[in-house]
Amino acid sequence: MGYAYLFKKESELSYNMASKDSVPYLYIPDLRYAGIEHFFATRKAAGHHSIPFSLREKFVMVKQVHGDNILVMDKPLEDVSVFIKDVTQKPCDAIITNQENIGIGVVTADCLPVLLYDPTRSVIAAIHAGWRGTLQQILPKVVCQMVSVFRCKVEDIIAGMGPSIGPCCYTVGKAVTEPLKSVNPEWEKYLTPSEDGKAKLDLTSLNIRQIEDAGILGKNIFSVRLCTACNEGLFFSYRRDGVGTGRMISGILMTGDE
Repeated sequence: MGYAYLFKKESELSYNMASKDSVPYLYIPDLRYAGIEHFFATRKAAGHHSIPFSLREKFVMVKQVHGDNILVMDKPLEDVSVFIKDVTQKPCDAIITNQENIGIGVVTADCLPVLLYDPTRSVIAAIHAGWRGTLQQILPKVVCQMVSVFRCKVEDIIAGMGPSIGPCCYTVGKAVTEPLKSVNPEWEKYLTPSEDGKAKLDLTSLNIRQIEDAGILGKNIFSVRLCTACNEGLFFSYRRDGVGTGRMISGILMTGDE
């Protein structure tokens, strides 16, 4: 049985499952109510076939490197296909845009996919937050870019957090715990000591805290809260399956007919 780990409020657990062309995906109703198309794919599809958008040929992804570089798309694209081909090898772990009819996304297999949307300024973002990117504060840096480049107000931003490995399964060693202790004075809230001096990391809650500290309102943060390692039938998991496992796409799109 899959494991959904529970935390501070029921709204954080809000997600539904839908399907397109017989391919199931998850979505967060509160993001959909805000008028934004988005999805968190499952393992039951491969590559771009798991994108439930009609604009698959206009879907931007980058080369994820577990860092904090951000691709900002703030101008119309002259040639979408050429741009997409060029940025495929661009080392980034987040994308922000205010362009309509351009999908953006990230791939994960235990790391946390995060989708942001400012309905007032019409800006979207997709972020890949593994433990390395999280320690580098990638989410707060994306929020900062949304404010500085697109003039977003943090209180308007809505955050959707997809499935990731949960604290039930995410055992980490000193390579993670020591840097976390040095950058977060409240590290004990996100690490539960386990055997051999290791600890269980709550990656989702740590990222929620980071964007709350960046100014995003708790009522605007929604999380799937499903563990990728526990739910083998739904998700790929690097920790569970090893190097050869697949990746799941998460994406977000603003259409021009809102």
